[in-house]
Amino acid sequence: MALYIHDTIRAPTQSLTQKSSTRDSVAVGIGSAGSRIVSLLSRESLPVSRYAYLSCDENDFEFVGEGEKILLESPVDQKLTPSMVRGLSIAAQGRIRKILRGSRVVFVIAGLGGATGTGLAPVVAKLAQDEGATTIGVAVMPFEFEKKLKFYAGVSLKRFRAAAEGVIVIDNDILLKSSPEDSLTDIYKMANGEAVRALTSIFAKPAESDVPVALNKVLGSVLQDGYTLLGLARSSSTDKTEEALAGAVISISKIAEAREANHAVVLLTGDASLSGTEVGLAVRRLGPMMNNQAVDVEYGVNYAGTSQLQVSLLASGFKTTKYDDYDPLAKVFGKNVIDDEMDYSLPGGLEMLVPCD
Repeated sequence: MALYIHDTIRAPTQSLTQKSSTRDSVAVGIGSAGSRIVSLLSRESLPVSRYAYLSCDENDFEFVGEGEKILLESPVDQKLTPSMVRGLSIAAQGRIRKILRGSRVVFVIAGLGGATGTGLAPVVAKLAQDEGATTIGVAVMPFEFEKKLKFYAGVSLKRFRAAAEGVIVIDNDILLKSSPEDSLTDIYKMANGEAVRALTSIFAKPAESDVPVALNKVLGSVLQDGYTLLGLARSSSTDKTEEALAGAVISISKIAEAREANHAVVLLTGDASLSGTEVGLAVRRLGPMMNNQAVDVEYGVNYAGTSQLQVSLLASGFKTTKYDDYDPLAKVFGKNVIDDEMDYSLPGGLEMLVPCD
């Protein structure tokens, strides 16, 4: 399992420290994948005080936890496009702003490649930025065989990155290759569970016995220039520290050149048997494994795990990833984009029926 964070540099209206002391946090799940992941996250001990769900399908709300739910319904029975979903959201943007208002950090979680998450993730991230929040996105990318979804996913990811300080990208294809005989339903469930496990390891509230990775430190890493990637690996072998760390580095190297990293945060999650020697080994070995001795390494330890060691590796400074190929027009035109604004449309015949909020 590997997760990847893409980031965009901006100058927040307040420092992260100021925000942390005065505001709360909200997680917004968009569409099927986003709603399920946020519902699972709501059961964990995270520095998130409120949860909300936004979808075009009422079934997505059936098993979610507490939190405000906004349903965008189309009176016309037809397949929606991302631009249509954005059009349907116009009347609800006032309600969305109210959910986001006053938040110091907003997590926007969505699947990209379909219609709902692809269309709304950049919109909600932009609304959160307008409200003055530090915005972190989580994007679930389509499987390799879902080639027709890649272009939408690539375009949406670019817009998501432009609207948020950082976007964590979940690579579903790595899960498919690791469990080739499982059904797609099981694969999606596994993806959601692994996403929650990884996000919890990074953002969970530390116990008194832990050596914490503060939220500000994590967000500070996301704000580094270039792409930021989050790799995750586990091991129960006799050399579990070396093996888990190598697995996290390998998961990153499948997406970008590991040696390009200039900053890294390593979090080790295990039980009380996790020794200081093992922690030191992980910190010392990271640079050589990434073929970059100059990488600046910070670390944290969580003793609430099991004898199976989990290594979560947050690394930043990468110039390109494989996801750049999902939007071929961006590679051709670069910054000379034909139309860089998000388009809004509505199902046929409804253009005059959506009221202003």
